[in-house]
Amino acid sequence: MKSSIRVGNTLLAAFLACGLVACSTGQETNSGGTGGSGGAGGGTTAPARTGGATTPARTGGTTTPAGTGGVASGGTTAPAGTGGAGTAGTTGAVSTDGTLCLGPTQAPITDFNYAGATADNTQVPFGDSTTLAGGEYVYPTGTDSYPLISDMSASNWHISGTVGTYSGFGLYFNGCSRIDASAYKGISLKISGDAGPYGGVTFGVDTLDDSITATWLNSHGSTGATNPGRCNPPADPTLNQWSQSACANPTASIPVTATPTVQSIMWADFSGGKPESDVKPGDIISIHWYLTWSDAGSPYPVDITIDDLSFIQ
Repeated sequence: MKSSIRVGNTLLAAFLACGLVACSTGQETNSGGTGGSGGAGGGTTAPARTGGATTPARTGGTTTPAGTGGVASGGTTAPAGTGGAGTAGTTGAVSTDGTLCLGPTQAPITDFNYAGATADNTQVPFGDSTTLAGGEYVYPTGTDSYPLISDMSASNWHISGTVGTYSGFGLYFNGCSRIDASAYKGISLKISGDAGPYGGVTFGVDTLDDSITATWLNSHGSTGATNPGRCNPPADPTLNQWSQSACANPTASIPVTATPTVQSIMWADFSGGKPESDVKPGDIISIHWYLTWSDAGSPYPVDITIDDLSFIQ
């Protein structure tokens, strides 16, 4: 039986890097070496020699005036001078730490106030150009057999549908991929509804130390991963992001009842992370929730409402 918990570590990479997240880590190209000095000139001009990847070409020897080491008086043409070899440039690795977000400069993240926000009622943008900014997403969507529906027209986050595969919802961030929330103690939210037979949702806060490096992912079955992360599982070709056991992000369980209830989850309430068990708030790269699913299970309906999402001071 494959539990939905296996998605805790890297599932958000599929959504936060960067189909929904407007972030970029990419590769950098280091400057190349410098070409050597040209040698003493003969009768002809030596071909230019190129240094490293970004170094301009350096010219070898220069043409000697006639009569000096040249053809005059039956002499022979001296060999052309040779430019020194440049040192090859190197290509930088994918960043492990991502791009730091602005803020957060205040505890409230979003109250999902839809009034006049956007023509798309599936999400409400939060923040602005001076603080933490982003939006919301659910999965799966579209033509999937069991899509989740996101509706914010009532100025709260209403998530409904049938869970028949790995399913969840979360936040994305604009132009960045890492939050420093070390000024806060945790996260609170008001939640109510029906989470099906399991009675709740799993809350995941992913951190750099517990998230798999993009380099490892790309060498073990992924293609083009650029997500931040510092955790390196063993270099074993039989492993992939679902089967490795060295890295895992911390989670906490949140009960869902019919009565709207404020749930306050402190960083120390999260557990199960590897190698760091709880949340290190200075290096948060994902905030998300997922619904319990087993490949051997039966589909079940959910109807959940979330409001007043905030950091805890």
